[in-house]
Amino acid sequence: MKLVLIVFSAFLLLNFQSKPGDLTVTHKELFKISPTGDSSKLRFANGSSLKHVPSVIRDLSMALGQSVFEEKGLLNENGFTINLQDVFCKNFDTSATVTYQPTDTVYYLKLNRLNKYASDRALAVTLIHETMHCVLMDIDRRARHGDEKALYLTERFNQKIKNPSGRTVNNFFDLMNQGDIGQHELMCQLFYDDMVLLLERFAQIHRPAFGQHEDAEILIWSGLQNTRRFNQLSLEEKRQIELTILEEKGVRVGYWNY
Repeated sequence: MKLVLIVFSAFLLLNFQSKPGDLTVTHKELFKISPTGDSSKLRFANGSSLKHVPSVIRDLSMALGQSVFEEKGLLNENGFTINLQDVFCKNFDTSATVTYQPTDTVYYLKLNRLNKYASDRALAVTLIHETMHCVLMDIDRRARHGDEKALYLTERFNQKIKNPSGRTVNNFFDLMNQGDIGQHELMCQLFYDDMVLLLERFAQIHRPAFGQHEDAEILIWSGLQNTRRFNQLSLEEKRQIELTILEEKGVRVGYWNY
């Protein structure tokens, strides 16, 4: 049987490089999305060596369990697992990437080891972004196999998705078929506001909380800079967002020129 792996990335700037054999995961810790530990809808299996990852996914798991993603039925009732692991990258062009086998319910989230310089908030943003990829891929997979709840979700999504062509039917599947670019559009149009709230809730649990709502909005743009909504921002807004994200990532920035 031919093994098919589909890859989606959260790009900070451009390219991603990894070593062969990246799918080997050491299951050091398992976190579930319920603060009481009784939910199995989404599990984080931590195989990363990054020092701050365990506390970040612990508090993010709690925030997810209290989020609208749980309330709105966006998570697969049968559950799926996100395996975290480290990969070697020569630079910080990509914070993380997700691979998966279409017939499986396990997603492999490969974290750039340079995330060791990132703040806990930046780590949380990366994990939120990649988790949204997994949620979208899981809904897409189930819907294509005729799952009624997943098909209902895609119908709801199609009512919200704005497409320049004016089409409203099957926009979800059309954009999913476009890979990263399409998924980022879906993420931005469907989940952006909820992702901001999730990040804020994480910060309230993890400490310190955000001083202003706008601070969380800026960070959630990480990985979504190739969307139409981002491109509609002013050059000054884009510049401020990029610089803030890079600072949280621990990337030293010199003169930034647009």
